[in-house]
Amino acid sequence: MNKMYSSWYRKLAILLSLSVLLSLWPRPASAEVNVFPDVDAKQYAWAVESIRLMANKQVLTGYPDGNFRPNKTISKAEWTAMVYRLFDKYRPNALATGMQKITYFTDVPELHWAHKPISEIYDASFKSGGYGLSRDGNLAFRPDMQLTRLQLAQLLYAYFDNRLMEKRFSDNDVCSVVSELKDVPVKMFKTEAEYQVAQADGRYVEDGLMDVESNDVFVTLILGKNTGDCRLGGDELSNVQARALASLKASGIMTPNDMGYFRPKDFVTRAEAVTILDRAYTYLKKNGWLWDYTTVDLALPFNPAGTGTDSGGSSGSNGSSGSSSFNNNPNSNTITPPNGGYSQDGSINWSDKSIVRVTDYFDDKGVIVKNLQQKGEIEAAVQPKGAKYLTITLKSDEKVDMYVIVDGRVGFVKQEEFPLTLQVSGVTTVGLRSQLRNPDKNKRTDDLTTLSVQLSDVEPSKKKEKTKSTSTKP
Repeated sequence: MNKMYSSWYRKLAILLSLSVLLSLWPRPASAEVNVFPDVDAKQYAWAVESIRLMANKQVLTGYPDGNFRPNKTISKAEWTAMVYRLFDKYRPNALATGMQKITYFTDVPELHWAHKPISEIYDASFKSGGYGLSRDGNLAFRPDMQLTRLQLAQLLYAYFDNRLMEKRFSDNDVCSVVSELKDVPVKMFKTEAEYQVAQADGRYVEDGLMDVESNDVFVTLILGKNTGDCRLGGDELSNVQARALASLKASGIMTPNDMGYFRPKDFVTRAEAVTILDRAYTYLKKNGWLWDYTTVDLALPFNPAGTGTDSGGSSGSNGSSGSSSFNNNPNSNTITPPNGGYSQDGSINWSDKSIVRVTDYFDDKGVIVKNLQQKGEIEAAVQPKGAKYLTITLKSDEKVDMYVIVDGRVGFVKQEEFPLTLQVSGVTTVGLRSQLRNPDKNKRTDDLTTLSVQLSDVEPSKKKEKTKSTSTKP
């Protein structure tokens, strides 16, 4: 029996490995997005194409200084925002009902920059690795916690209706694979009684929930005599960890190094995050499931009027829920001027008008529509990426003006002065921040403000004149 299991598992592993290698084969290089200067092509050969693709779609972008910072770690909120943008149809908690729906996280208020992505994605299926109880007994997500590799593996277990999990693995296959990882603790028990006692190690605090503030790596508990004769028991955390680690290794989405170390407590870097996202995207596409979760085609060019950053907001014409003015942590959704924006202690000087805290994102037509009285001011940005001219149009039922920040240089433009055309050759980022002339927090109206942008290589006024003078057809 042991030989039969071992032989079958080896054959399946070989087939899966070949399939993964073919599906993850490097795509042809493209000139759509320049390689970031701090992403060395040799050092990051495993990530450079994924970085290019994700930057091209604005799933995750570089910093105002032109660098990508591939080794910078990411938070749970930043990861969630990336998933939210790439998989724009994936909203499980928004569609959940009854016991599956999570109605709140005490540490993700409506004014948190990632409230919308977090509240629309994480339903009750993310109990392991996603949410749990804080030390004061409240349901919490810990959005600003730096994400570890094991926590990400636990999250991926529940993503996409468990489709990233290898259904062809038996319990014995899963136990065998996870037992091979040198730095993921696994303990085998011969009896159910011993197994159940082992669960009382502090992994659960109440109602089967975990202590969300802990970064502990709990032992994966399995039943059996040896790796050739073992199975999963009734411990939910152990089963999630085991199935996730075995499946992600088989698919190539997350793997141990050549020495067999998974590095469970290492924080996930930006380079790793975009690579894992790209591999998950490719895996879903290979299996015919991709379009259940996204309308984003990584093979198509990106509309440069659209914009996105590492943190905050949501894609679409309605912008983000709330303002991130209460976000006191300088994340990469904050665009600061090259030579300013910081106080002496290194923190961001939020009173500096040259700072843009991006909370709103243009749709594929370069448009944002928002009710400013109810949802707060528009804060957005455009990256010209070589275009020569940027035309900004502002229409509103109310009196709305706009701060226009061109690489840190601030201009104030009244509503009557729009549409406005700027020459943006050589410009990295144009920030846009609206300002109601007569804000009233108690006012409840349906008045909408529409901000639209268009990039062009020809000055719009000259383009119109040329069309008029050269048109000879009736």
